[in-house]
Amino acid sequence: MFVWDLQGTWISKAYLDRLKASRSPHAAARHTPALVIKVDKQDKSYPILITNFQNAVLNFLLEVEPGGKPDTYRMVTAADDGVVSSSEATYIYFRGTRNVQGKFDALSIADPHFAKRKFLPFVRLPDPLDIVVNRLTVAGKYTDAEGHAYEFTESGDAILPDRKFAYEVSLDPRAANCELLQSHPEREPGGQNRVGFAWTGTKLQLFNAKSVKKGRFACEAKPFAVLTPQ
Repeated sequence: MFVWDLQGTWISKAYLDRLKASRSPHAAARHTPALVIKVDKQDKSYPILITNFQNAVLNFLLEVEPGGKPDTYRMVTAADDGVVSSSEATYIYFRGTRNVQGKFDALSIADPHFAKRKFLPFVRLPDPLDIVVNRLTVAGKYTDAEGHAYEFTESGDAILPDRKFAYEVSLDPRAANCELLQSHPEREPGGQNRVGFAWTGTKLQLFNAKSVKKGRFACEAKPFAVLTPQ
């Protein structure tokens, strides 16, 4: 087992399953704890980001060691990328078996930061998190009752009859009392677009969203558009 065997984005399976079923990330997170672990590669280092979409911990993954039981391992993580003592390291235990290609598609991880070291099933995402979330929530082409075209691309472009903007789907359930699309902070710095959404059967409803306090938003009761997928 090597550090690079874990490279990628891992998401708690229970949350992903609920997101697929509901197409509503805020609602999914309120019912099932959301947890994502991303192991990246930067030069010779492996940063590891762990988040529940409300708080995050960023460390470095230094090595992977045997965990003392069959198919059990532990990640050695620390705030500094270098030689550290055992007292400076945080150990994250996990279990897993390789597929026929020798890769790990699923792991059981005992995260000490947000999961109280309880082993939970995780799956590796095939694409970046934002692409997967867009795909599972709003990505697609639609028309409203008047025949106007709407589109939300998987890559994060919102194309409405009256505007276009780079969007991201809010994952923090504290952000709004509804599901929320908002201007992408990196692709559209300072953007002020915010659109609430909700699925009702096969229809996608869009709502105007207003600020209720700093960083918190609420959707109007009546949708400004009801969309039919094309």
